[in-house]
Amino acid sequence: MTTPYEPPFVNREGELSILLKIVDEGYYPVLYLFGPEGCGKTRLLKEVLARIRGEEDYFVVYVDAQSAEDLRKAILAPPRVLEIMAELVKEIGGPVGRAASLIITKLASRLGEHEVKGRKVVILLDDIARPLGIDMIEIYTKNLLTLLEELYALKASSVSIIATTSEGASCAIVAKHNYVRLRQIWNLDKDSTHELLAKLNAPQKVWDDVWRLTGGNPRSIVELWRRKWKIDEWIKEVEISLRIIIRQLDKSERRFLKTVVTNVDAVQELPQLRRALIENNLITPIVRPCLGYTPPPCPELGIGEDYAWQIPVYKYIVERMRVH
Repeated sequence: MTTPYEPPFVNREGELSILLKIVDEGYYPVLYLFGPEGCGKTRLLKEVLARIRGEEDYFVVYVDAQSAEDLRKAILAPPRVLEIMAELVKEIGGPVGRAASLIITKLASRLGEHEVKGRKVVILLDDIARPLGIDMIEIYTKNLLTLLEELYALKASSVSIIATTSEGASCAIVAKHNYVRLRQIWNLDKDSTHELLAKLNAPQKVWDDVWRLTGGNPRSIVELWRRKWKIDEWIKEVEISLRIIIRQLDKSERRFLKTVVTNVDAVQELPQLRRALIENNLITPIVRPCLGYTPPPCPELGIGEDYAWQIPVYKYIVERMRVH
């Protein structure tokens, strides 16, 4: 059943098959998946989890790093892992998901060899950068590699640790190290967007506008669905948030915004503005090829060769703004 917050899983078979192969064979070092906010990273991890959880030869731990709720909602894991995590989370305190993400790196030291020996160990960490903080992500991912190696020392048959983030700024930090590899997940392609719109019973007259403004971003599409496809109302609310961000830019940065609307790749020559737009999740680097669908350059959608607006509606709003 479709919920207001979780879109149907449509046409991600390419990405899913790659990840299922990774968790079957193991992956070294840590795999770090990034992409636009709402592009479906969480949904993809949950699909991987659904396919392998309960299989006898797998030892699977899933952590929702953003969860502030009780432990059993933040973590899906074998009973023994939940017991270990409960003890350690109490020691750290704070939001459960954040605490669980931090102490997962200590997991191997609390497990016995008999618990993982000969099994495929899979650790899925969803949206880690924001709750942990950008300043922590570098040492954290290094600790994840240590965990991976410790699990192999416990004679796991394979180990894969997959972490996701929407924070583009964190990617530049970890990309310079060889203890993590990055892959990007993009929004849905046009055909898959139409498939999702059909499943949500969207009137066909809005399909072109939804594609033009969301670029296939599942969360944005679901947001429009919950608003009964009132596109103008949605644009106005997105604009409120965007204006708050733009007011924080200094005058020299605002001056070049229109340039980036015309050609998003122009941010390569505007390091201060590039940093601000990435940190505020308005634009993102594109690392080609993406994991699965890779978007072609498309000026209308704000997609360049090396950078893109995370959602085309951001470009659309800035384009019509009077920016001083």
